[in-house]
Amino acid sequence: MALQPREALKTFFGYDAFRPNQEGVIEAVMAGRDVLAVMPTGAGKSICFQTPALCLPGYTLVLSPLISLMADQVQALRQNGVAAACLNSASLPQERREALYQAANSVCKLLYAAPERLQNEEFRAFCQAHPPALVAIDEAHCVSQWGHNFRPDYVAIAPFLDTLPTRPPVAAFTATATQAVQEDIVRLLALRNPYCQLASFDRPNLTFAVQRPKNRQAKREALLALCRKHAGQCGIVYCQTRKAVDEVCDFLTEQGLAAARYHAGLTLAERRWSQEEFVYDRKLVMVATNAFGMGIDKSNVSFVIHYNMPLDLEGYYQEAGRAGRDGEAADCVLLYSPKDRVTAEFLIDAGFTDQPDLDPALKDSLRDRALERLKQMTFYATTTHCLRHCILDYFGENAPLFCGHCGNCTTNFVEEDATLEAQKIISCVYRLRERNRIVGRSTIVAILRGAKDQKILASGFDTLSTYAIMAEISTHRVRSVLDALIEAGLLQASGGPYPVVEFCERSMVFLRNRERFVVKLPKEPEPPREKRGKGRRQVSFAPGLPQAGGELFSRLKELRAEIASEMGIPAYMVFNNATLHAMCVKMPRTRWELLDVPGVGEVKAERFGARFLEVIRAYEEGGGLPELI
Repeated sequence: MALQPREALKTFFGYDAFRPNQEGVIEAVMAGRDVLAVMPTGAGKSICFQTPALCLPGYTLVLSPLISLMADQVQALRQNGVAAACLNSASLPQERREALYQAANSVCKLLYAAPERLQNEEFRAFCQAHPPALVAIDEAHCVSQWGHNFRPDYVAIAPFLDTLPTRPPVAAFTATATQAVQEDIVRLLALRNPYCQLASFDRPNLTFAVQRPKNRQAKREALLALCRKHAGQCGIVYCQTRKAVDEVCDFLTEQGLAAARYHAGLTLAERRWSQEEFVYDRKLVMVATNAFGMGIDKSNVSFVIHYNMPLDLEGYYQEAGRAGRDGEAADCVLLYSPKDRVTAEFLIDAGFTDQPDLDPALKDSLRDRALERLKQMTFYATTTHCLRHCILDYFGENAPLFCGHCGNCTTNFVEEDATLEAQKIISCVYRLRERNRIVGRSTIVAILRGAKDQKILASGFDTLSTYAIMAEISTHRVRSVLDALIEAGLLQASGGPYPVVEFCERSMVFLRNRERFVVKLPKEPEPPREKRGKGRRQVSFAPGLPQAGGELFSRLKELRAEIASEMGIPAYMVFNNATLHAMCVKMPRTRWELLDVPGVGEVKAERFGARFLEVIRAYEEGGGLPELI
């Protein structure tokens, strides 16, 4: 009798029930229907094709974009007792032949390959002789030019399916897709009457925040404070450029943090070393460009910091979503500075310059789309409204205007009447227009504050009637009000490598009607109170975990690290943090009770369950914890 999905879930993955949205997808796949599943990172997309693969006859072909992603998933499946293999350029010929032989004989249940593999004649011949029972397409948004990570090889998937003697059901999965991208996925992958599961993009365990440091030094201090807040935890710091990655990694290392770096300018050996150091928890902080991450299935990332603003909200949400994959609380913080937009526009232009064969009309269209996405990203970075609402609204999802959980909702904003300041700023832009001059934000602030640098004096800006009329107001305050005026549409900011601020029709209406302008600004933080006594650092645990379990949790983590070292695998592949927390709450005494802990399957219980039970038993008896050998 064939294995049923719930049996497979419990036996191999250690869970009694599917998460919300998983069961409908799995039932559709088992019924032979095509599927489009848009589910946020951490919602369990992989289970939606891995579980049916264990129940269907034959093998499932999984098309995935990166070697590292395939390798991680195959390694994790094998730890759960599932026969899986991947075909990639790093595989030896004998390994590829063995994988194909096992797939043909239903020994290998999941065969991973990159879309590029579909162009290989030998592989196409194999699939025609041994059609897969299911084709699962991971990161399906890569098929769309409307998305943020277009991959031409994904477009070849539908023609490949047409060459098979029997077309299998096709299940497409992605974490981020706007409505336009969803429509492209269905059309370009030729999905037939697909069952569509559009899960909420909301990740309740993630806390989003934006900080706006005043200068480069303040940004570094903010980064260091965030990393130290998460001392002992794994995190990723994303930078826009390779140069920024090197500088930030060197800075964190000088400050005593265990940091590694990853970008395309490093050799393959250097990138592989950095990735392994991070995956195996030998380096706790990875500083990287967006070249890192999509291929990493690491579940215990507790924070993601964007040192620079990304190019779009899709990319930002995908990268930020690499935190908290195990369901634990995690922080996602963007450190924004206005120069980030200039760098972003440069990178967008450079990206299209590197594609000389692209049709000029298509290139212009794609560039316009990219700049529009950047505009939305900049709004997120500068808004004082709820950040969670901003993200969910971007993906077309209704959400409350106040979540009470993001940095903006929890920041103590105060509404201030900035009418006089707004009038002065708009008047300055108007006086510049009278001289047929348009300048950027920094120059406007310098004029208003009466800067005496050579650029201001040489341009004659010191003769403007608005020169130095805000000299007594801080640069940060002037800049904040200026940004708020642009966000409100009372001034316009141009795009391009050298963005400028321009007077517009709404500017004149505001001045003529003497409108009131109220701006929301965060309260200045109170100076920290002097602490009496050093005290002990407080450690937070998952909801429901008794504080008394802190010692036990730490001991279970030590045992997990020991087992991972013995087996040569990352610690999270033994058990994730959520499973260890559940052990502390349930306190299992027997193997059967251990199997009731979410995340403990039969294979792992057999392999090393006794060692975890020994630690729990010693703790519960009140004696010393057993010594590690």
